[in-house]
Amino acid sequence: MKKTIFEIVSLTVQTIFFLIIGFVFVEPAVSLGAQNTLLIGQTVTSEVAFSATAANITLTPSLNASTGGTADGGTQVIVATNNSLGYLMTITASSSVGMIGIASTTNSIPAYVPATPGLPDYVFTVPANTAYFGYTVEASTTADLATSFKDAAGACNSVGGGDTAESCWLNASTTAYTIVNRGSQTVASGATTTLKFRVVINANPSPIIPNDTYRATTTLTATAN
Repeated sequence: MKKTIFEIVSLTVQTIFFLIIGFVFVEPAVSLGAQNTLLIGQTVTSEVAFSATAANITLTPSLNASTGGTADGGTQVIVATNNSLGYLMTITASSSVGMIGIASTTNSIPAYVPATPGLPDYVFTVPANTAYFGYTVEASTTADLATSFKDAAGACNSVGGGDTAESCWLNASTTAYTIVNRGSQTVASGATTTLKFRVVINANPSPIIPNDTYRATTTLTATAN
């Protein structure tokens, strides 16, 4: 009986020993420690927004068609973007005719006619007995300006050119025209673009400019590059 008990105890001890040894080899992760590596991702989308929108403009002063004159007005718009490639802004007019009369839509102040279609003129040039309506663009950061509005040596469309105030005039049309092309993100407060509009009526224009209040509607569109 004693021998049997001894054999049972001995067998039990051996069994436990081998179970322990087997557990160490079979479950090393538990006995030797464990690692779990995580990869955390977050996508930040690019966005473009108008921090400040352009205000409506009334060109001043009022003009007399018979004697002529110049009327000016301007507004600013601020665009902010986190896009590393910057943004592009275009301008589009509701009509390519120019400014349209309120009392009669057949009345108009003709759109500016540049020397080279599609490219701004350095000086707002109006032939005798003619009236024109046009615009120009300036930027808080010269590099942001579209090349067509940059100038050098009295000429527009200059790569790497400057931003001379009240230069490089063009007609607004129903075809979207790029006025700003920024190649980097802005600061949180955004980048400022100034738009200036001008009407010049030379004395006794032909066709005549009837007395009326004239308006033009333009749309600015900013998109991520």
